[in-house]
Amino acid sequence: MAVFFELNRKSRIPLYVQLVTQTREMIARGDLKAGDRMPANRELARQLDVNRNTVITAYSELEADGLIESHVGRGTFITAIAENRGKAEATKTEPSPVMWNTLMLSTQRDRWLGSLLGSQQPRNTISLAHGLPQAELFPLDDFRRSVDRVLRKEGRELLQLGLSGGYFPLQEYLASHMSLAGIKATPEEILITNGCQQSLDLIRRVFIDAGDEIAIENPTYPGAISVFCVTNARFVSVPVGEAGMDLDALEDILSQRRPKLIYTIPTYHNPTGARMDMSARRRLLDIAIRYRVPIIEDDIYSELHYEGPLHPSLKAMDQHGVVISINSFSKIGFPGLRVGWIVAPRVVIEQLNITKQNADLHASLLSQAAIYEFSRRGLLAKHVRRVRRAYAVRRDAMLEALERYFPDEATWSKPSGGMAIWVRLPEQINTSEILLHAAERGVTFSPGEHFYSSRPQLNRMRLCFTMASPAVIEEGIRRIGSVIKERIVSLKKQRAMRAPEAMRALV
Repeated sequence: MAVFFELNRKSRIPLYVQLVTQTREMIARGDLKAGDRMPANRELARQLDVNRNTVITAYSELEADGLIESHVGRGTFITAIAENRGKAEATKTEPSPVMWNTLMLSTQRDRWLGSLLGSQQPRNTISLAHGLPQAELFPLDDFRRSVDRVLRKEGRELLQLGLSGGYFPLQEYLASHMSLAGIKATPEEILITNGCQQSLDLIRRVFIDAGDEIAIENPTYPGAISVFCVTNARFVSVPVGEAGMDLDALEDILSQRRPKLIYTIPTYHNPTGARMDMSARRRLLDIAIRYRVPIIEDDIYSELHYEGPLHPSLKAMDQHGVVISINSFSKIGFPGLRVGWIVAPRVVIEQLNITKQNADLHASLLSQAAIYEFSRRGLLAKHVRRVRRAYAVRRDAMLEALERYFPDEATWSKPSGGMAIWVRLPEQINTSEILLHAAERGVTFSPGEHFYSSRPQLNRMRLCFTMASPAVIEEGIRRIGSVIKERIVSLKKQRAMRAPEAMRALV
């Protein structure tokens, strides 16, 4: 059957969201039934005169919701789940007269990040998408005892409302712990947050107004792009290479315009795994001082170091107070606790704390006290040593599997720390398409396009190695590699078929 869409290009609602919404409406009305074939993404993109990635993203959303399913060589079809859901929707009360989608601001960038973190994957799916610790490595008994100790000692106080600035003993511990890494900070220069995402949001609220510019690495952490685009800030994209941020490009930018902030992940960059060397770190600080532009240093991966020399953080090297450092227990400890922190000059921390009070007023003290107890007893350091050994083995397993199963045309990073490997495929390969076929074979990863603030590179992918065993990693890489090789063979056949036609046209 023919499927017709009407896109409003003047709407603030992204085109792919319009496609998803209209498909759901057609299912609810019964216009689309189980087994009906959806147009191929290339065909629909041509019909609607949109970028093919718009259709691919819409289909990915629908597939994640269980409304459609794709079959290699056959096409994409409406599922029985969708039809049943459509019938249920049809029995509901009349829809609201309020057009909610026209009133809400677009969260296009947030949608992919949220679906990545919160998606329910089929059982036995191999996930190489998430840069998170593996729960099986959590020392539950040690942490349980830490929780018991703080509850016995000060349980009534901890279950009351806490100051928004954080649990003071944890601030003291962090100041002492960071001093060992060369960072000089008092407890009053540390603000406890609900993780790096809230830290970035607080910084954005204090420093960034509509129309302000931010110098941001390209590619970079999608959550940073998502936070900073809320105020319609303008990104100044700075390329990232094997040595980290391109400082020549940054200096050219700063000589012509004046962004409010520079955001960087200098140690085990997400997603590329790059690490700035010492000379680059010194030069970046010199640039920030000369142009008087503060640096936000995202230092969340620095303790996941597996080999080679250790480099001090930018904050440890900062002699002029130009660096705002953010960090969290999420990568080295327990993501579910949602405990992070910001280190900055006291005048900045005071303003950030006022802004935090406007958002949550009080802090949850129990999780902060528990991680403080766990850390002060040396249990966190013990846990970090354990996961470093485990992750190093898994990184090596992934590198070996890439050599064995990926095509010769692919290249990838070889990080000395962090959680992921960054892969580059031939230019004509779109990793979002590869993901659709890989998911059918029970393995997922993160397409590279979602990590770019501008000029996305569609042939990149991020593969995380921390949440699967070496054997599972190898199997996942084997499956992805087979999909990529099949795609390369298909493209070569298409070029071979087009070549005689081109020759005939010349004649």
